Amino acid sequence: MRAKDSRKMTSIARRINRHHVADLFWTLVFVNITILAILLTVWCYTAEKGTLGHQWIPNLLRSIEWTQNKSFSDTLPTVYYIFSLPQGEAYRVYAGTQLMVLYRASFFIAILEGLTLVFRWRKGKGQTMNLLSPLHKMSETAEQLSRAGFDEQKYHDLEDAIEAISASAPDAKLSTGDSDLLGLENAVNNLLTRMHENYRHQIRFVSDASHELRTPISVIRGYAEMLDRWGKDDKKILEEGITAIRIETDNMQQLVEQLLFLARGDAGRHQPQLQAIDLSKLVHELYDEYAMIDQNHHWRIQTEASVSADADPAQLKQAARILCDNALKYSGTDSVITLRSFVNEHDEPCFSVQDSGVGISSADIPHIFERFYRADPARNRNSGGTGLGLSIAKLIIDRHKGYFKVISLEGVGTRMVVCLPKKIKPKDTLIPETLMTEADKSDKHSES
Repeated sequence: MRAKDSRKMTSIARRINRHHVADLFWTLVFVNITILAILLTVWCYTAEKGTLGHQWIPNLLRSIEWTQNKSFSDTLPTVYYIFSLPQGEAYRVYAGTQLMVLYRASFFIAILEGLTLVFRWRKGKGQTMNLLSPLHKMSETAEQLSRAGFDEQKYHDLEDAIEAISASAPDAKLSTGDSDLLGLENAVNNLLTRMHENYRHQIRFVSDASHELRTPISVIRGYAEMLDRWGKDDKKILEEGITAIRIETDNMQQLVEQLLFLARGDAGRHQPQLQAIDLSKLVHELYDEYAMIDQNHHWRIQTEASVSADADPAQLKQAARILCDNALKYSGTDSVITLRSFVNEHDEPCFSVQDSGVGISSADIPHIFERFYRADPARNRNSGGTGLGLSIAKLIIDRHKGYFKVISLEGVGTRMVVCLPKKIKPKDTLIPETLMTEADKSDKHSES
């Protein structure tokens, strides 16, 4: 650091520190005056109340009497406090003793506060220098960069490289051939890669959504035209058309609701409202529901006594129902579906849905959570799904900071495991030996 800059920085630090010390000084003055006023007010009230008793009123006639001496310290012992009721007798109370006590105490307080100001001045100077040092380093760095200069031709090369980037080209890259700009190139190219990846996902999502909506719209339009031609007079055709239109309308409604859920989730509007829940209780509720509404499968349940987790009950149950619906769709009649809650080896609360259905191939497992993805031939539109269920389930579990574990074998079945973050247990509070009761001590010795 140059001597000139060092002196300048020291001068700035001194001015800042002087300002803080001045603020502290006037704060102490204000506090001292306030405390002195309160003490004198309390003493006067005590003297008045002790003399007048129940006759005391706020609007007494009050005055002070003293003998003028050479010094202030000689004048204080001669002070009398005089008060009286309106048109009543005047009372004189000697105040010199109390005033002398306050006068002497003020010397000690002034010394302590003076030492405090000196200490604050000396310590504050170093603290201010430390606070200003990063700014000084930034100034030095900027000055060094300014002295080093920057080749103007590099600016032109960078401009030309940016203009040459094609927004529509998926492999567009920024390249200047200058090693000094390599870090900037990498940052821009990584950003372009993420933008193109998101753009491809968006195009695919819109295309798949359009395709999924096009099919039910075509079916509804076909049945509407058929009803317009022949269904007016044919009761059988009329009932068939109405039933088909109702089914396709329900499918469209489900698809639109799922799309809205995913769109709101992408916008961060589905944040879970966490609370303490029992996954074993959740699994029991699912078992009761599906065992009642589905008589074509054998539902089994395996739960521990209690599996505590922090989660949004409604959202977590929605994700669990999606897994149960998938197990039901892709399992044959009379097959077994098992619901389970447990704590894994990492002390994480988990639940799982296991079926003995068609299973998923190893090539399809990495893609099952993608939107509108269906593995052929099992997951197709004829099964009644939209291809969004697992995407919604993953969105919910991701919002809970949990994860999925998928185990599947074609022709054998699939196990979908959901694991949530382990519940933080409060540390046991240690009771000092001296504060223990006799019962606590006996319990402690019995445990040891």
